[in-house]
Amino acid sequence: AAAAAAGEPVPATMKAFVVEDGVGKLRSDYPVPKLADGEALVRVLRAGICNTDLELMQGYKGGFRGVLGHEFVGEVISSPSQPELVGRRVCGELNISCFSCCICKRGGPVARNHCLKRRVLGIIHQDGTYAEYLNLPVANLHAVPDSISTEDATFVEPLAAACRIVEQGLVQAEHRVCVLGDGKLGLLIAEVLARQNLTTKLTLVGRHAAKAALLGDAVVFQQAPADASKLAAELRGAFDVIVDATGTVEGLKMAAALAMPMGTIVLKSTCACQATIDTSGFVVNELNIVGSRCGPFPEAIRLL
Repeated sequence: AAAAAAGEPVPATMKAFVVEDGVGKLRSDYPVPKLADGEALVRVLRAGICNTDLELMQGYKGGFRGVLGHEFVGEVISSPSQPELVGRRVCGELNISCFSCCICKRGGPVARNHCLKRRVLGIIHQDGTYAEYLNLPVANLHAVPDSISTEDATFVEPLAAACRIVEQGLVQAEHRVCVLGDGKLGLLIAEVLARQNLTTKLTLVGRHAAKAALLGDAVVFQQAPADASKLAAELRGAFDVIVDATGTVEGLKMAAALAMPMGTIVLKSTCACQATIDTSGFVVNELNIVGSRCGPFPEAIRLL
């Protein structure tokens, strides 16, 4: 099936990467989504691969069936409720809210991220971005300015997730901050937090010096050891805030070793595997463990 441009007839079927029982298969006969009231049909121009997608294929949230993916930039093909959007490039927030539950009525970030009846693009009861087309409520869409390339716009969603840490008020100028993990999300988080006028330069602990070099002199790079027991003495208990972006159980253990007493560990990536962790150190050192999910798209677009 050939994807239609704005104004052209939309085919009945499309190409899509469909997952069933942990196995993905490229199909060319997957139905193009039908629109509910207030939704738009978006032709996917580019989609990003998130570690959460990989974790879903390994059993996260009990397994996934359907079209994966939640990072994207696309072109609006059809938007009955707001036809002026047709032809515009957009990115989209992944949480689809009901707007009627007790959480939604509170408004703000808690409603944006935690609707009790939410569907989540490519994660919970909503086909995602690894397809030629997707459907989302118009309320979830954000126009991409002409000054941002399609390739760069693919990073709006993970960059917004990085901005969420700032939105949560977890980092202050006087804090010593460490980002653990030098994957895509870790690098984005490091760049966002390094812009927060920190008194002490941010430390990035990772396995790839070449990746850290992409951030120039904005961070201090430290090579990550194989496990927390081999962490350098000068790094132990040295940080007020540690952001774990490794997506591994070992990452949480290492974050605890990096944290000073009464410090804060921000968990920023998902992990499908189960593990047993000794919590005594968290209690004795009075550590705060904070989850952090989806963030503000307007701020991410502004930064890009």
